[in-house]
Amino acid sequence: MEFPYIYYPGYKITVNGEEIEGVESEHGFLAISLPETYKSEIVVEYVGTNLMIISKVISGMTLISIMIYEIYKKKIKGD
Repeated sequence: MEFPYIYYPGYKITVNGEEIEGVESEHGFLAISLPETYKSEIVVEYVGTNLMIISKVISGMTLISIMIYEIYKKKIKGD
């Protein structure tokens, strides 16, 4: 079964509450293998990769650090 999502690592696919792994189809989309007669509820959500989540945390910490530095710098200069 092929989904209308361009394949990229980080998708979470759940079939009847059980997580399964998606693969890249020959057309570059997200795909899974299920029997033809398989009837179930399929949920596809993008949760991101671990590296992406770590990058977001580092970016947030950097932004907060810059803001604290700017506030501290203004207090010392007395502007």
